[in-house]
Amino acid sequence: MSADVGRSLGSSAWRFVVAGGFNTVVTGVLLSILARFIDPRVAYTIVFALGVGIAVATAGGFVFGVRMTRRLVVLYIAMYASVYVIGLCCVAIAARAGMPHEWSGLVVFVTAPLTFVGGRLLLAPRSNRRTATERTLL
Repeated sequence: MSADVGRSLGSSAWRFVVAGGFNTVVTGVLLSILARFIDPRVAYTIVFALGVGIAVATAGGFVFGVRMTRRLVVLYIAMYASVYVIGLCCVAIAARAGMPHEWSGLVVFVTAPLTFVGGRLLLAPRSNRRTATERTLL
């Protein structure tokens, strides 16, 4: 498939699970380990930056089947920055509520769906997205 054609929702979702699963395992385990030794918010920030690097490297071509232009990379990182703030709030709330710091990696259940939807909206070619009317007609 050409890097400019894009992938279907199902194909993108499956590839997101593979790439995102790898990213999640790496960053989630690292977060849980680091949170034992440093403030969970600092640990989250460190591993989130690592995760953004992995995501930028895999999202365009592998997950969504598009070429990552400079503009798309900037927009993708901005989307991730928004998700970062949401995740950081979740980690802070959980820490204040007394949740064990080792469980900080569970924040992925909030951030992963947000990054998939955000990535799909930013990177999937418009021609691959159907309107609600088109979906109901099929």
